[in-house]
Amino acid sequence: MTSYLARALEAEACGQWLESHLLCERALTAAPEDPGALNLLGRLCGVAGDWGRALALQSFVLHLAPEHAAAKEDLAAARRTIRSPVEARRLFERAVGAEPDLTCHHRYWRSLLPFAGMERAEELLRSSLALDPSQAGVHAALGNLLARRRRYVDAANAYALAVMLRWDFAEAHLILADLLDAREEEAMARRHRREALDVRQLYPACACSDGAVRRVLVLAALGGAIENAPLDLVVDPARTALHRLYLIDAAKVPGELPAHDVIFNGLEELESSAGAIALAVEFVRAAPVRVVNDPGHLGRIRRSRLRASLSGIAGCEVLATIRASRDELAGVPDGPGVLGTPFPIVIRPIDRHGGKGCECLSSTGELRAYLAARSEDRYDVAPFVDYRSGDGYFRKYRVVVVGGEPFPYHLAISDRWMVHYAGSRMEEFAWMRCEEERFLADPAAVFERWSEIFKAIAGALGLDYFGVDCARMQDGTLLVFECGTSMLVHCQDDPELFGYKYRYVPRIFDAVERLLDAR
Repeated sequence: MTSYLARALEAEACGQWLESHLLCERALTAAPEDPGALNLLGRLCGVAGDWGRALALQSFVLHLAPEHAAAKEDLAAARRTIRSPVEARRLFERAVGAEPDLTCHHRYWRSLLPFAGMERAEELLRSSLALDPSQAGVHAALGNLLARRRRYVDAANAYALAVMLRWDFAEAHLILADLLDAREEEAMARRHRREALDVRQLYPACACSDGAVRRVLVLAALGGAIENAPLDLVVDPARTALHRLYLIDAAKVPGELPAHDVIFNGLEELESSAGAIALAVEFVRAAPVRVVNDPGHLGRIRRSRLRASLSGIAGCEVLATIRASRDELAGVPDGPGVLGTPFPIVIRPIDRHGGKGCECLSSTGELRAYLAARSEDRYDVAPFVDYRSGDGYFRKYRVVVVGGEPFPYHLAISDRWMVHYAGSRMEEFAWMRCEEERFLADPAAVFERWSEIFKAIAGALGLDYFGVDCARMQDGTLLVFECGTSMLVHCQDDPELFGYKYRYVPRIFDAVERLLDAR
């Protein structure tokens, strides 16, 4: 790294800007937070006229190394390019006047929707930054707007500038973490989430909720939409105010909380969230209002416990899942199975969803190769069940249970055993969408004991809001893969192809409102 940086500085001194930039990037690949390399990159951005990035980089260098003399000098030089802070602020205020929630940055990014006049608002924000590119709040507002336009890479870049300019900008750290999660940049996402929650753990509802008819305190764990129910996609913020409290450190929970009518425990059951779940149990025990999803019941949906939780429900089958350490699995001798589970097996790292790290293995040799390619310490192991329908396709149904009442959410059809809606081919085939529409319209035609069996599952789990991913075996048995409180529920699919969803999915949202009102 030192060699690359030294050569980059030599190239800069000779006016070889492109060469210097390329060498600087190579230095940062080796050491992404080296103050010297970041300082040089900031100067090169200034040479290119990218003063927003130049200011952000020099500010970040001074966060990392407060006494960095060159960064102080270069930041002062960059600030001399600011033309009119007063006019810049006026343009920003005009943009926010069109949509006040442009300044709200802790909602789940997929819940940020387009609004009339976005083009003009973007023009105003960019004009503001042209006059004063040092405004962290304006970069963040631009990121918010770009997320609404589904330009997620650009949104992440705008939020990155915002946090570099103002490292204690907690809300911007939070949404940047979510955007990085979506790009599977998990380590960097954790970094930004930690930075946010080190500043504060409470994030009150946004301005759009000022006239809400119900006020909800949502309990959350460290993490994003895998660790916590993304309720922003389920409730209308104009009607339901969501105040989010992250349970990271009991000592940092504010003494005064926003007024709320009900507590919604949004935590998912994960081993990594065990500390937050324990805090949630204590918190709701002392709370003066009622709770949705008692955190003390979350253990019932753990993959390795779900079979026992749902035992005795007629017509319902759950795969027998065992939880094992890497050492236990590595010590398995050659044979027909793994720790009592016959091959083929389905294995996945614990706390993983979306198929990440999930594979079907047929032998001990494949197991050893799998472990050699993974770094996690603990895994869930279950028998593979061929749940194909008579036509050879695999079908995975998602059902959302609200207050004991089941609602069909979606059906994913695939020719592969590991079915995920995003990776299925529902967009390609009209017959698949027609079958999904029939399921949404009449789920009892698929699951004969529809209402009875899902109400029994709700009673056994003791939860008020959760999703069930399941299949129908050819003999009519309900095969449950998993239950979870953070399963993605939204109504944002292409209305041209999936218009039928806009008739059925909102019933889930209405049921959530009724559940909250009942509490």
